[in-house]
Amino acid sequence: MPKVIYTEPDMNKKVKFDRGEMDERIVVIYVSADTPRDGETSTKREETADTAPNNGPGDQHSAFTPTQTRYNNLTKERDQLQTRYNNLTKERDQLQTSYNNLTKERDQLQTRYNNLTKERDQLQTSYINLTEERDQLQTSYNNLTKEKGNIQSSIVRRDGDTLTPVCTSSLLRRTWEESRQDCLERGADLVIINSRDEQTLLFSLHLTAWIGLTDSVTEGTWKWVDGTSLATGYWGAGQPNNSGLFYGQEDCVEIYYEQDDPVKTWNDDKCGTNHNWICEKAMYWYAKQPDNAGPTGDEDCAEIHEDQSPLKSWNDMSCDSKLNWICEKVF
Repeated sequence: MPKVIYTEPDMNKKVKFDRGEMDERIVVIYVSADTPRDGETSTKREETADTAPNNGPGDQHSAFTPTQTRYNNLTKERDQLQTRYNNLTKERDQLQTSYNNLTKERDQLQTRYNNLTKERDQLQTSYINLTEERDQLQTSYNNLTKEKGNIQSSIVRRDGDTLTPVCTSSLLRRTWEESRQDCLERGADLVIINSRDEQTLLFSLHLTAWIGLTDSVTEGTWKWVDGTSLATGYWGAGQPNNSGLFYGQEDCVEIYYEQDDPVKTWNDDKCGTNHNWICEKAMYWYAKQPDNAGPTGDEDCAEIHEDQSPLKSWNDMSCDSKLNWICEKVF
């Protein structure tokens, strides 16, 4: 607590202040009447050696203002750096998340790419397989078309002045009776061989095939399917011998192409054996017909010509020609 000291002032005395632990004193100086200073009383704050340890607020602020300012600035700068650090950390985490997401998306795209590549390869393999299968089917189709052509084509033989188309089948094999039934369904019958030229022509087909000759009615009496008896035969060596596994049952005739002499190829065989067969359909063209000899080469229809013999009366003509006609109704 401040102490009040009353004394005569010594104006020549110097006062020294030591800023240690000091008590604050208030000195009241009364000036005598002999030395008045404008009639005023002065009051002075004095700090002694044992005054209070803290200076006045004004003095402390003056002494520490630069340091405090630096401290405050550094604190502010630290806070700003901390904020920037936090922002960068947050941005880094966001970038890391984006990177992870992109990596995951890349892996998914890679997986999809691999799957599509695998699927493409499988489709390519399927395409190649289907292409090969298509080519095989095309080859089979071509072969069947050729076979069909062989079955339906006209292999022409000459029987006197009559041209007779012959149908063959090298794809299917049937018994003699089944083969004949197939021919009958085509409006034909098993082939009848009446000449050496016809025998040679049929041998050139390179088929082991049934022909229309049998002795199933009377053993040893060979007849054609039209009921006529065999006149000239083209038997292989030692044939017919009727010497199959079951003796006495070789009643039908095949033409056997694995022979050296084309006019020695017939063999009697069991009628129940499956072979190819050759059909023959008789046609009744008169001499040199069909000739397609019209002015435009379009003689695509046939007529019966009354001025010819009954079995040699067909003639090809233009389908635009105006003629009589004959109808048939199937019952």
